[in-house]
Amino acid sequence: MPLHFTVWQFVRIMVHAEEVGAGSVVGGLLEDWREVWEPLDAELGELAERDFDAYGDLMMNQDVVIEDATPAQAKTARAAVDAVMAEMDAAITAAGDPAHLENLKYERRELRQLSRRLGRLADGDGAGEG
Repeated sequence: MPLHFTVWQFVRIMVHAEEVGAGSVVGGLLEDWREVWEPLDAELGELAERDFDAYGDLMMNQDVVIEDATPAQAKTARAAVDAVMAEMDAAITAAGDPAHLENLKYERRELRQLSRRLGRLADGDGAGEG
Protein backbone atom coordinates (compact mmCIF):
# COMPACT_ATOMS: atom_id res chain seq x y z
CA MET A 1 0.00 0.00 0.00
CA PRO A 2 1.31 3.49 -0.69
CA LEU A 3 1.81 5.93 2.19
CA HIS A 4 1.51 9.63 1.38
CA PHE A 5 3.17 12.36 3.43
CA THR A 6 3.70 16.06 2.93
CA VAL A 7 7.50 16.46 2.93
CA TRP A 8 7.56 18.26 6.30
CA GLN A 9 5.58 15.39 7.88
CA PHE A 10 7.99 12.82 6.49
CA VAL A 11 10.92 14.91 7.75
CA ARG A 12 9.40 15.00 11.25
CA ILE A 13 9.05 11.21 11.23
CA MET A 14 12.55 10.55 9.95
CA VAL A 15 14.26 13.06 12.25
CA HIS A 16 12.47 11.40 15.17
CA ALA A 17 13.67 8.01 13.90
CA GLU A 18 17.24 9.36 13.82
CA GLU A 19 16.87 10.70 17.36
CA VAL A 20 15.67 7.39 18.82
CA GLY A 21 18.26 5.40 16.90
CA ALA A 22 18.41 2.58 14.42
CA GLY A 23 18.15 -0.08 17.14
CA SER A 24 14.59 0.92 18.01
CA VAL A 25 11.39 -0.08 16.21
CA VAL A 26 10.83 3.51 15.02
CA GLY A 27 14.49 3.76 14.09
CA GLY A 28 13.93 0.80 11.77
CA LEU A 29 12.19 3.20 9.39
CA LEU A 30 15.63 4.67 8.68
CA GLU A 31 16.67 1.44 7.02
CA ASP A 32 13.28 0.72 5.46
CA TRP A 33 12.97 4.15 3.85
CA ARG A 34 16.66 5.04 3.36
CA GLU A 35 16.34 5.22 -0.45
CA VAL A 36 13.76 7.98 -0.08
CA TRP A 37 15.10 9.74 3.03
CA GLU A 38 18.78 10.20 2.23
CA PRO A 39 18.39 12.00 -1.14
CA LEU A 40 15.53 14.11 0.24
CA ASP A 41 17.55 15.09 3.31
CA ALA A 42 20.51 16.06 1.12
CA GLU A 43 18.29 18.10 -1.22
CA LEU A 44 16.68 19.92 1.71
CA GLY A 45 20.11 20.73 3.13
CA GLU A 46 21.26 22.20 -0.17
CA LEU A 47 18.07 24.20 -0.71
CA ALA A 48 18.14 25.59 2.83
CA GLU A 49 21.54 27.11 2.05
CA ARG A 50 20.95 28.45 -1.45
CA ASP A 51 17.21 28.89 -2.17
CA PHE A 52 14.98 29.23 0.87
CA ASP A 53 11.85 29.78 -1.26
CA ALA A 54 12.42 26.46 -3.03
CA TYR A 55 13.14 24.86 0.36
CA GLY A 56 9.82 26.13 1.72
CA ASP A 57 7.97 24.97 -1.38
CA LEU A 58 9.45 21.49 -1.14
CA MET A 59 8.70 21.21 2.59
CA MET A 60 5.13 22.50 2.48
CA ASN A 61 3.79 21.81 -1.02
CA GLN A 62 5.39 18.56 -2.16
CA ASP A 63 4.64 14.97 -1.19
CA VAL A 64 6.64 11.88 -0.38
CA VAL A 65 5.05 8.58 -1.38
CA ILE A 66 6.33 5.34 0.07
CA GLU A 67 5.22 2.68 -2.40
CA ASP A 68 4.51 -0.82 -1.13
CA ALA A 69 4.55 0.14 2.56
CA THR A 70 3.40 -2.50 5.00
CA PRO A 71 0.79 -2.17 7.73
CA ALA A 72 3.64 -2.61 10.23
CA GLN A 73 5.44 0.40 8.71
CA ALA A 74 2.23 2.44 8.92
CA LYS A 75 1.92 1.45 12.58
CA THR A 76 5.55 2.38 13.26
CA ALA A 77 5.17 5.71 11.44
CA ARG A 78 2.10 6.39 13.54
CA ALA A 79 4.09 5.72 16.71
CA ALA A 80 6.70 8.23 15.51
CA VAL A 81 4.01 10.83 14.72
CA ASP A 82 2.44 10.31 18.15
CA ALA A 83 5.83 10.81 19.84
CA VAL A 84 6.44 13.99 17.83
CA MET A 85 2.99 15.27 18.82
CA ALA A 86 3.82 14.70 22.50
CA GLU A 87 6.99 16.77 22.06
CA MET A 88 4.98 19.46 20.28
CA ASP A 89 2.43 19.56 23.10
CA ALA A 90 5.24 20.52 25.48
CA ALA A 91 6.52 23.13 23.02
CA ILE A 92 3.02 24.58 22.61
CA THR A 93 2.73 24.93 26.38
CA ALA A 94 6.09 26.72 26.51
CA ALA A 95 5.67 28.86 23.37
CA GLY A 96 5.78 32.57 24.00
CA ASP A 97 5.89 33.93 20.46
CA PRO A 98 2.35 34.03 18.97
CA ALA A 99 3.57 33.27 15.42
CA HIS A 100 5.59 30.28 16.65
CA LEU A 101 2.58 29.09 18.64
CA GLU A 102 0.34 29.26 15.54
CA ASN A 103 2.91 27.28 13.51
CA LEU A 104 3.08 24.62 16.20
CA LYS A 105 -0.70 24.38 16.44
CA TYR A 106 -0.98 24.03 12.65
CA GLU A 107 1.62 21.26 12.57
CA ARG A 108 -0.03 19.53 15.53
CA ARG A 109 -3.44 19.51 13.80
CA GLU A 110 -1.94 18.14 10.59
CA LEU A 111 -0.01 15.48 12.47
CA ARG A 112 -3.15 14.42 14.37
CA GLN A 113 -4.90 13.84 11.03
CA LEU A 114 -1.87 11.94 9.74
CA SER A 115 -1.80 9.78 12.88
CA ARG A 116 -5.44 8.84 12.42
CA ARG A 117 -4.90 8.01 8.75
CA LEU A 118 -1.84 5.89 9.54
CA GLY A 119 -3.84 4.10 12.23
CA ARG A 120 -6.53 3.19 9.72
CA LEU A 121 -3.90 1.94 7.28
CA ALA A 122 -2.15 -0.09 9.96
CA ASP A 123 -5.49 -1.72 10.75
CA GLY A 124 -6.11 -2.45 7.07
CA ASP A 125 -8.96 0.06 6.64
CA GLY A 126 -7.26 2.51 4.29
CA ALA A 127 -7.14 0.86 0.90
CA GLY A 128 -8.08 4.09 -0.86
CA GLU A 129 -5.62 6.29 1.04
CA GLY A 130 -4.23 9.27 -0.75
